[in-house]
Amino acid sequence: MVELEIGQDGAIAAVRGNLDELLDFAPDEIRGVPSAFLHPQITEAGLHTLWVRRRNGDRALLHAFSIPHDTHTQVYLAHVFEQDTIQVKLAYQSALFRGLAFAAEYGDPELLNHLSRVERYTIWIAEEALRWEQPDVSRITLAAYVHDVGKSAIPREILYKPAKLTPEEYKLVQTHTQKGRDVLEEVESYIQQENAWLYDEKSWQWAKEVALHHHENWDGTGYPTGAAGEEIPLVARVVKLVDVLDALLEARPYKEGWPPEQVKREIDQKKGVEFDPHLAEWLLAQDWAFVQNIATGKKG
Repeated sequence: MVELEIGQDGAIAAVRGNLDELLDFAPDEIRGVPSAFLHPQITEAGLHTLWVRRRNGDRALLHAFSIPHDTHTQVYLAHVFEQDTIQVKLAYQSALFRGLAFAAEYGDPELLNHLSRVERYTIWIAEEALRWEQPDVSRITLAAYVHDVGKSAIPREILYKPAKLTPEEYKLVQTHTQKGRDVLEEVESYIQQENAWLYDEKSWQWAKEVALHHHENWDGTGYPTGAAGEEIPLVARVVKLVDVLDALLEARPYKEGWPPEQVKREIDQKKGVEFDPHLAEWLLAQDWAFVQNIATGKKG
């Protein structure tokens, strides 16, 4: 909690508490500044929930409790969400990304099942293979959700064509990677302008990396940039592996699902070619009965 003492002239006379953590201002920067600079209603008596100005111009949602005195006004400021800020931000990103993913491929009857499986695989690898902390597990899971968001810019008659694509059609489908990155950049800019307090930079960076790079190959033969090895962002390498894993195991209108042994042989043959060899080796070493349980949403 931070306490401000505001004089009768409306200027901030004293600061007590960690203002730097709350609003990114050093106390010396804010002393003598009109309190209305932070918010025009900050000195109104009583308890209010206000969007208070931060040093960079963004707004923070704070509780403000103001107590008028004869010579000054005391104002107590505290975060609305306290330690839950990152969870609130990630929940907001989750709602956005899930909506974008659904809209991008609306009409695909298998979409939600596919995204649910990709989500479970991604969480498993992030937690067990990479040993990431929970916020980053959530971030890569959100990025996996929007890996194909660029398909919103591809004609449906091509996406769901029941026959083999022509070379021209295949080239058009390949552009979904750049278009996905572009879609996310556009939405991101809107969030930064309109809801900056809920913006999580790392979530958007990872989502853009996954959208652009999830068809790159370890040996540099993928698209759209031809990046190779560790030039490919790790988050994109993870999502590529889980996306292909699900595509091979699950039946599609145009193919049967492959048995686990056949999937394992395919991944083994393409480790170090298409797939990150370290991630592929880890996956191949797992109990594949457990892999199938993950696919079906079973525990253990």
